[in-house]
Amino acid sequence: MVPTATPPPQIYHVITTPICARLHERIRPAVALILQNDGTIAKGPPLFKKYARAAFVSLNTTADTRGNAAPAAYDSTNVASPATSMALQQMSYLVAPIAQNLITAQTLLDDGDLTKPTGNAADDEKLAAIRTGLLQTVAYQSASLDLVNGFVATQQMGELQHAGETYIGAIQGGNDTRGIAGPPSPSPMQDPNAPGLPPNPYAVDLAAVPGLSVGYNPLSRILEGLAWLQDETNNRENATAASVMSALSGCAR
Repeated sequence: MVPTATPPPQIYHVITTPICARLHERIRPAVALILQNDGTIAKGPPLFKKYARAAFVSLNTTADTRGNAAPAAYDSTNVASPATSMALQQMSYLVAPIAQNLITAQTLLDDGDLTKPTGNAADDEKLAAIRTGLLQTVAYQSASLDLVNGFVATQQMGELQHAGETYIGAIQGGNDTRGIAGPPSPSPMQDPNAPGLPPNPYAVDLAAVPGLSVGYNPLSRILEGLAWLQDETNNRENATAASVMSALSGCAR
């Protein structure tokens, strides 16, 4: 029996269109990062509730709250305890991963190769619509990040500024029992999450979130604002997903 000769290797050529190349190289990675952020942001509300429970059981409800003593009863944002510190630390772990994903996603969406003409007007229109939808999603996720990071940074700064004040009286022999600082005055919102990136044209003003007045809300209001932002994020993701899947259906897999 004559052995069968091994066939020579074949070279395959993959032919793709400009829109398909951009979908695979820019849009799909950006979508993956955005979806990853959804899971991370979803961890925020349970941690705020954990902080609220810890704060409630740590309150000094018998103290004179008209001066600089313990926080007012049922003031759920300005109570320091091991449990609240742990919840705050867990919140802080959410910040960096979300921020890095947003920076990378917006960098992909702002890439000049994504926005230059493909040579096909219909494809250009599809890409522009997808990019707009994803930038809007990034904007709402950025607002969620601002909400979490703003709370974490404010509370941690308050703890740092007043660390050890409960021991002042014992050290000096006086009766200085200054408590935790109250909320700071509102300041203009900044975006520390996107250094070097151009402004997102769809950036969300947290002051415009229903029921949310940054700097002076109890935790329940912060939770409501975060839930609203998550709903708005999902609405934009769902609207954009149909466009992405429709465009990808014409590309080789």
